[in-house]
Amino acid sequence: MGRRSGGDKIHNKNKELRKSDFKRRVNDKKTVADIIIACEDSISSPTYFRMMVQTLIDEKKITQDSVVIVPHDGSTHPTGVLANLKSYDVNNKSWKEFEHKWIVIDRDSKRVNGGGHEKEDFNNALKNAKSSKSNLTVEVAYSNDSFELWYLLHFDYRDTAILRDDILKQVIKKLKEQEPHKFSKLNKDNMKQENYTKLIFDTLKPLQNVAVRNGKKLIESYGKAHNPENDNPSTKVHVLVELLNSIKFK
Repeated sequence: MGRRSGGDKIHNKNKELRKSDFKRRVNDKKTVADIIIACEDSISSPTYFRMMVQTLIDEKKITQDSVVIVPHDGSTHPTGVLANLKSYDVNNKSWKEFEHKWIVIDRDSKRVNGGGHEKEDFNNALKNAKSSKSNLTVEVAYSNDSFELWYLLHFDYRDTAILRDDILKQVIKKLKEQEPHKFSKLNKDNMKQENYTKLIFDTLKPLQNVAVRNGKKLIESYGKAHNPENDNPSTKVHVLVELLNSIKFK
């Protein structure tokens, strides 16, 4: 008995659809916004954003090439982070060629027991990130006092001053209340380790919309007179998070 021609037509049509769909996806990848990010610390914030990027890749919203997190060069002060970003030039692509350019820095006020930044360095990073050419402006996801304020906003809205050490204590307390077994050994000395940052990301991900809402409310509370160096607490990490969540195949 001869083969029915209809089956061949369906088969050929499916092959054509697969080919055209593949071509469309290849073309789509070229239209996805690309972002470059340089972070102040070498583990916690870059690991957090790598986890977020991987989630978006798994959801097929972006490709491996959509986001570059600049390798840490040892700079732990804001102007050094900006310089690290502006030194990026890999595979004939420099930082200038990315559609979105971001640094992630902390105010991290000078502490009596050592550590922290001079306010001049923080302010100079904000100033030097700007450019008369809009396509060369670097956006700043700052946190006053530290990146972990972003973690804290997943649980509560906070608008009273709080320094780095107290932020860490509050976050650890909240995480242990949320998942006692997972975070039973969490403390301020190990919470910035990669394995714990990954666990923290997984725990906080379902609460991300809450943190974005709290971050927006906090910034808006300062009005037009907002001063990132002076206004504690404050953060713009939510702006970068919203940007990452918004990029997708066009």
